[in-house]
Amino acid sequence: METPHLTPEQEYINLQMHVSEAMVADGPRFQDANPMSSYVLHWRLHEAMRRLDHADPTIPRDSKILILCASDGLEGTALADLGWSNITVSDLSQTAANTAVLRDPRLKAMVLNAEDSGLPRDAYDIVLIQDGLHHLQRPVQGFTEMLRIASRAVIFMEPHQSVVGRRIGTEWEIHGDAVNYVFRWSKRLVQDVASSYLGRDSFQNLSFSFWHHNPVFYKIGRRLGSGTFAITCLRVLKGTLDVLLSSSGNSMCGMVLKNKPAIKAS
Repeated sequence: METPHLTPEQEYINLQMHVSEAMVADGPRFQDANPMSSYVLHWRLHEAMRRLDHADPTIPRDSKILILCASDGLEGTALADLGWSNITVSDLSQTAANTAVLRDPRLKAMVLNAEDSGLPRDAYDIVLIQDGLHHLQRPVQGFTEMLRIASRAVIFMEPHQSVVGRRIGTEWEIHGDAVNYVFRWSKRLVQDVASSYLGRDSFQNLSFSFWHHNPVFYKIGRRLGSGTFAITCLRVLKGTLDVLLSSSGNSMCGMVLKNKPAIKAS
């Protein structure tokens, strides 16, 4: 029996799925319980949710949240620890999805293609992805798919299209046989894509750029003792860079908050 011929798109998806499976082949990814390591790992996600809550405090903690390209669901656990109670993580890999719910029973999991989920419009309140859009063959389509299936907010963390990001950032990411281009975003690009897809006066663009690089911050924190002093120093360093040089930051959070439909007078 002949092996069915795969299109280039199917081959790309299969390679990315194998990368995800390899990441969890020996069980859940290591998550250091050290407070300094936890601060570095989760700062981006915590800051994004803090800003979302500030922009719209009426969003309830039991909102339906979908996390795409989640591997074994560490982002889902971070949100659950913040008090969010209705979280579904998804990945191309069934193995990764199974690992996520075994690791953290608070999570639900499913297999999804982030570029074409098959979910109905407005299926979830909040749709989030961290370091996943640049693994897609069509990152912009992945973003518009998030806009389609989210009823209130879309959040993603990705490399920033800044001078620093272009000069020192990775251009091509290689994981075994899987090679993907590191697509970089800007607040202007978020505005353009969301405007084209959602239409005029339909959303708020709350995107922001910042400085964050896990390996570098881990190294600095360890040299400072990995304790409270290290966390304080990292906060001061990040705070200074983010205030004075935020537009040059290597990372960004794309955040779109959809406007609530106006209530028609009876």
